[in-house]
Amino acid sequence: MTDVVVIGAGKRVKGAILPALWCLRERFRLAAVCSRSSAELLYGPDLVHTTTDWERVRFDGALIIVAVTLEQVPAVLARIDAPNAILLVDTPVFPLRRMVAARRFSAFKRVLVSEDNVALPPLLLARSLIASGELGALRRIFFFHNGYKFHALAGLRVLTGGAALRSIVNRKFHGLRQKTISLVGGVTAVMYEPRDYAVGKFMIECEGGTIADYDHADPPRHRIGYELDGPRYRGLTLDGTSVPAEPLDVAYRQLDGIEVFGAPMNTMKLRGLMDVITGAVEPTSPFHYQPSQAIADALAIKLADRVGYAPFPNFLERIVRLMDRP
Repeated sequence: MTDVVVIGAGKRVKGAILPALWCLRERFRLAAVCSRSSAELLYGPDLVHTTTDWERVRFDGALIIVAVTLEQVPAVLARIDAPNAILLVDTPVFPLRRMVAARRFSAFKRVLVSEDNVALPPLLLARSLIASGELGALRRIFFFHNGYKFHALAGLRVLTGGAALRSIVNRKFHGLRQKTISLVGGVTAVMYEPRDYAVGKFMIECEGGTIADYDHADPPRHRIGYELDGPRYRGLTLDGTSVPAEPLDVAYRQLDGIEVFGAPMNTMKLRGLMDVITGAVEPTSPFHYQPSQAIADALAIKLADRVGYAPFPNFLERIVRLMDRP
């Protein structure tokens, strides 16, 4: 049983972190929720009281999940010294102008980013289909209003099996943005903004056919669908057949009857967060998203939005890793 300390009491904590921890309560014990002012929060059907007395909280040896505003993250990092603790921080970690705060990473056993997109169920299913080799080589990925800036770049790392990004070209037209992302190995991704969860879709082109989560005139080789219970995500279908539930899928369904924020995408991201939390305490995991990756992704997107182009060799990640050193 791993002790968890949550820092923050806002929407992210209420709508994702505490519900995910409730589903994982057989593996993780909620030891404390720290906040700037006292509050009562729902933890499953129960109420938990936050604490403002951080000095009485045992951080060392715990999994510490930080969910505060970006501006507050550097101060939180400076306040905690827990060399045997694992830290999970939201994307994109902290304001880019405060990158010197990365030097505090060395005060923890491991620092990771709680990026839901690295464990989003449809992306993981699509990746398994690509990895099987059935469709041949991956060629192009399209995010139609379902990818969002650096979160989309994290999803691309999943779909491509970790392929490095070469460059991003940003174009504006009729109030929209189109980002063309080139990856090592000849794969291209196209992202249409803005994000709109109500209509967002994706399509993946391989040599032998496409994978899509919507129907189109040239039927996809594989069609991914979503099982819903009202506004809640319940599971996936593949070519019309339910995808068998994994242990964490079963644990996720403990939310039945528990109030969570609506929208299928929000609850699907909650399911992905469960994998991220579980993987954080493991020495290696496909759901480890490093701070250097998250900050580099945010830097590249900011540069592309500002000037229309961002080269993306791995030097951005190397810069962040250099700043990580005490």
